Amino acid sequence: MKLKKWLASIILIIVIIGVLYVNRYPLYRWYQNQNRYEPTIAYKSDRIQKYEIHGIDISHHQGKIDWDEVKHPDSTKQIDFVFIRAAVGTDNDKRFKENWKGAGSSKIKKGAYHYYWSDVNSAKQAAVFTKNVTLKKGDLPPVLDIEDTSNVQDKASLRKGLKNWIKIIEAHYGVKPIIYSGESFYKDVLKPDSFFEDYPRVWIANYNRIDEPRVSWEFWQYSDRFPVSGIKTLVDGNVFQGSQKDFNELLIP
Repeated sequence: MKLKKWLASIILIIVIIGVLYVNRYPLYRWYQNQNRYEPTIAYKSDRIQKYEIHGIDISHHQGKIDWDEVKHPDSTKQIDFVFIRAAVGTDNDKRFKENWKGAGSSKIKKGAYHYYWSDVNSAKQAAVFTKNVTLKKGDLPPVLDIEDTSNVQDKASLRKGLKNWIKIIEAHYGVKPIIYSGESFYKDVLKPDSFFEDYPRVWIANYNRIDEPRVSWEFWQYSDRFPVSGIKTLVDGNVFQGSQKDFNELLIP
């Protein structure tokens, strides 16, 4: 009888663990979702304050932006740059032209990024970007945003497509693009290819409380809950690793 109770208890524990796993810890997800709407104070920390150049990135999800009011929440810092989403796969960002014009009227250095669809032809995606984005002297290099593996091709084929996008964009604008990705994704999916292992322009996303990303990087997206005046939603907070001189040298000549 005791053995049956013991087995029943074990089975109950296994079922509970299974339910938690299948639902991916709903209470924890609820907690995370609550925190998503709480502004970060990471920008106040020494690990972020030590960087001279600060910036944000935006898309149509931020809604209408009052560019005259955009400023850093820390009065000792300023928003030096903004990356604006131009396209998602083969679709245009709904507010790209509006945001590109608005950023251009401010003193903020601007750049355009492309959110890459891993299951769609790379040349078609590059064509959408080049059709909609005109870069001028003083703008930031174009950005390739890759965050997902493919459902229709292996990682080697995905990397081949990414390299093709980069090749097309570099030939069109005459400047080497920046690659954006999460730190784990970059290490696990991209770095196995020597092309990405030694790539010189990398923008890494890592929201953990670390001193800095553990791969070579130029830009670091340290939070997705950064509060900025003039923007109704929280945005991504970023820093540039380098001096003002280094940053100026990155801009399109």
